[in-house]
Amino acid sequence: MSILSSQLLRGHCKNLIKKYQPIRGKMHKGAYEGDGKTTVTILNRDAEYGLMIDGISIYGFKLNIGIYVVGPMIIFPKTVLGWNIGSSSDINRDSLSLFKVMVPRPDIIILGLDKSYPRDTPLLTDFKNIMKELNINSEILPVDKACTTFNFLNAEMRFVVGAFLPPNECDSISLERLQEISVRRALNEPIRGKDD
Repeated sequence: MSILSSQLLRGHCKNLIKKYQPIRGKMHKGAYEGDGKTTVTILNRDAEYGLMIDGISIYGFKLNIGIYVVGPMIIFPKTVLGWNIGSSSDINRDSLSLFKVMVPRPDIIILGLDKSYPRDTPLLTDFKNIMKELNINSEILPVDKACTTFNFLNAEMRFVVGAFLPPNECDSISLERLQEISVRRALNEPIRGKDD
């Protein structure tokens, strides 16, 4: 009996020990690394995606590589040129002659205008006709939307070209105003308007 009772006691003790022993699992440092892992890439910070536009103002454009372009510009995936035009009324066959000699032809040219124009404006119809003659796809947008479209298509590795004019008006908020807004949000206080 002593052998049988010792075996039962040992088996019972093992079960008790297993029951009350802390769970030991394999701990992993870092994030999940399996299939379906979600990742985030901030495109403007990765040079692999080429030139991108980080900001616009009435004076020009800020690029993701820290360069400021003053005035109108023509931007390619890896190059930027100053565009020697004074305003949107200067867009004509001569100011677009670069695209006539360009080889290879871009997939699309995005024209970013300084303000919104009616569809039947001669400037817009002339631009569309010139691009059609050159057999180049084109898109005409306000400059803020044109910049984001350029960034997106450039990140997709498309051969996109942007012809952009700085906006005539720009909602500008000073650094002090941004700091004030963030402090008020943190303190759950109402945010005052621009004129308050």
